[in-house]
Amino acid sequence: MMQFPARPINQYTSFIRQRGVRKGRHRHYVKWLRYYLDFYHKYDPNWDERCSFPAFMAELQTKKTGRKHET
Repeated sequence: MMQFPARPINQYTSFIRQRGVRKGRHRHYVKWLRYYLDFYHKYDPNWDERCSFPAFMAELQTKKTGRKHET
């Protein structure tokens, strides 16, 4: 997974804190933000975000399905 600058991550953490997300959950929110940004950058950073999020969700579903077949 690529490394992202601390500033946007800190800004996102401030944003979710202001929205009432408990501090103990922040790391989970940041983890999924990093997964999404990594996916977005890896496949096509020029995508319109309205297209990239459904593609990200489809990718997650594919991985989830793959794990079911592995067990």
